[in-house]
Amino acid sequence: MNKIATILAFISGAAIGSLVTWKLIESKYKQIAEEEIESVKEVFSRKTNEKEVEEENHKIEQKEIKIKEKPSLKEYSTILQEQGYFDYSTNTIKYKNNKEVDKEVKKPYVISPDDFGEIDDYDTISLTYYSDGILTDDLDDPIDDVDSIVGIESLSRFGEYEDDSVFVRNDDMHTDYEILLDVRNYSDVVNTYPHSVEE
Repeated sequence: MNKIATILAFISGAAIGSLVTWKLIESKYKQIAEEEIESVKEVFSRKTNEKEVEEENHKIEQKEIKIKEKPSLKEYSTILQEQGYFDYSTNTIKYKNNKEVDKEVKKPYVISPDDFGEIDDYDTISLTYYSDGILTDDLDDPIDDVDSIVGIESLSRFGEYEDDSVFVRNDDMHTDYEILLDVRNYSDVVNTYPHSVEE
């Protein structure tokens, strides 16, 4: 019996020792796992905070750059006054000392048919000049200020390049005009097509 008791004591001691060792190892690795989890959480939390701070700093830097690039209204005003700007309401250029200088208005001038529409940022408009001296737009509405748009002298230049047309450039308006000669009187056209005047 003694032998059996010794074997049982040995087996129970080994079982108890194994159980105690397993519990100690389990608690140790549980503690290590929790520490690792906390460490990872802390790293991610720091990275998230750093990323948020970095994004916020980037936004602030972008705003500062935009603010630096865009002059204030006062700076715009100063630049306009120093450089001079054209006041279309009075046909004058205003400077910082409020001295007004008449703008040299470029008169419209006749160009060759080959030059018509050659400048990319210039508009091209077709006008009609009737034999009774009336210049009209493409809707047959009379043009009041002929001199500032195409220049009165250009209307006497038919036949210089082509018999029935004159081409005029107005640099102030950034427009090339094609003036087509119509041998009819404007009054005949108005009577034939009364809708253009009644509107």
